[in-house]
Amino acid sequence: MIKNILRKAINFTGYEIQKIKNHYDEELYLSLYGKDSVANRKFYNISAGGHLDFGCGIHHPIWTNIDVDRHWEKQVNYNPKYDIAHDLLSLGSLPVESNSAEIVHSRTTIEHIPDDAVMVMFKEVKRILKKGGFFRIVTPNIDLDYRALINNDIHFYFWLKDFSIEQAFLSHFAHGTSIRSRETSHEKITDEKLRYLFKNMSVEEVFNYCTSKCDLSTQAKGRYHINWWNHKKLECMLRNAGFSTIYSSLPGQSACPVLRNEFYFDNAWPKVMLYIEAIND
Repeated sequence: MIKNILRKAINFTGYEIQKIKNHYDEELYLSLYGKDSVANRKFYNISAGGHLDFGCGIHHPIWTNIDVDRHWEKQVNYNPKYDIAHDLLSLGSLPVESNSAEIVHSRTTIEHIPDDAVMVMFKEVKRILKKGGFFRIVTPNIDLDYRALINNDIHFYFWLKDFSIEQAFLSHFAHGTSIRSRETSHEKITDEKLRYLFKNMSVEEVFNYCTSKCDLSTQAKGRYHINWWNHKKLECMLRNAGFSTIYSSLPGQSACPVLRNEFYFDNAWPKVMLYIEAIND
């Protein structure tokens, strides 16, 4: 009775009470994947301990996060009831059954680990995905960084201040080599040296030279950017891992319906990102 009185009073003002639908698309998941996959959270978000918290800021009630069990001050940490603790740098297998995953998603992950760890990860994703399963990767796009460098577009690095374009460029894919990094075990690359490298080496050779100077041992303390990616390199490694259907995407434009929910996906730093999807044929 009280509810009816309140409803009439609110309606009188011109507003209407409506039941709020959940924003995590439960009905869509159930219709596409069924009760078992939803109940057992057979949707995996893989991270490498690099950003925000355990799971890189993605906490969907139907998904399972796979990430490094490291302490995040005042942020979401590993929960053994729902999460899987796994360090991609171990080069070990993902603790997930073969042919069991409906979707695998990975945001701002592969720039934190070297190529050999990425290849292990990609092969493991291929192993755990069901036939027809989607694998979506979101990572900084080095081609955008390089464009900013040659155009002297310091505004591209909107999160950085008081650094030269060369040092901003370095910090985004070979962080330890930039003077912005406090790590002393990495070889620092000056503005002058970076310009020299581009004059005497191919673009990809420069990228690889810079990342080769990053000290992998420091990743245990803080997961910095130590790798570079563009469509060409990413597609090559996905094909080597066994994927054949690979294509570019854009924020909110996944071919997978549930991945178009921008409340959870494609909502972090889209101006600098590369979006790639692969299907386990």
